[in-house]
Amino acid sequence: MQKKDYNIFAYRFSEQLTKEVAQIWSIGWEKQTSSLYNWKGKKRKEDSMFVFQYTVSGFGILELGGKEYKLNAGKAFLIDISEEYCYYLPKNSDHWEFIFITLYGDAVKKCWDFIYTHDKPVIHLHTEANPILHLLQIYQMASEKNIKNAYQASSLAYQFVMDLYQYIKNSSNKDLPESILNATLFAQHHYHEEIGPDEMAEASALSRFHFTRLFKKTTGITPIQYLTNLRILKGAELLYETKYSIEDIAKNIGYANANYFTKVFRRSTGITPGEFRKSNQIPSNDIFL
Repeated sequence: MQKKDYNIFAYRFSEQLTKEVAQIWSIGWEKQTSSLYNWKGKKRKEDSMFVFQYTVSGFGILELGGKEYKLNAGKAFLIDISEEYCYYLPKNSDHWEFIFITLYGDAVKKCWDFIYTHDKPVIHLHTEANPILHLLQIYQMASEKNIKNAYQASSLAYQFVMDLYQYIKNSSNKDLPESILNATLFAQHHYHEEIGPDEMAEASALSRFHFTRLFKKTTGITPIQYLTNLRILKGAELLYETKYSIEDIAKNIGYANANYFTKVFRRSTGITPGEFRKSNQIPSNDIFL
């Protein structure tokens, strides 16, 4: 994730329709280094407003519903500010860098309700997950003063909420042990590098033997199968969204050359990368045999 200048942008729109559906209240990128950073909410009767906050580096703490959650890189939360909560920088953390967006509207409330119905106050997302990519896009537009009116802002807010809803609905990470989750997040962040099961095991803080057995038990596939599927899906996205050569795509997803990428792609999907590109098929897990 490319570092951004730290800033906060606030919006106050009057168009009622956009306020009812989904709307942006504020968006920002911060790096907190003082343990004085502490936000608390208490239950009160007012229109709901929601904060989505994604940790870029360091860590903070969220207290919600009588539980405490550590928010390190790759973790996010969505809270209703009218509820009781507390999030802060603990004394044993030297910093907490995060990007956040504050939203309101019926669509936002429905997404929040879905998250809590599925008991997921803390969400795990890799940096290239659609909600995070869209959040970065909104922040970039805000930085460049390209959010011009309420209707445009509402459209951006609604798309972010739908991306988040879809991600949570399709997420396979909710029941993963912390060690395995850390390994999958590592793979999602570094799949384009020369990594394999050894590096994933190191990220999990488990021995290679224990990690491999636990990974297969909890995900149903081996670590190398997970990494291969991740790379092939990323390759399929590049085939669909760009005009990059197959050689360039291979190198962008961690393979040495186009020949090897083609071999693995065909074994995983039944067709070559070139045939997939011509098919104009939208990349998803359905491409795998």
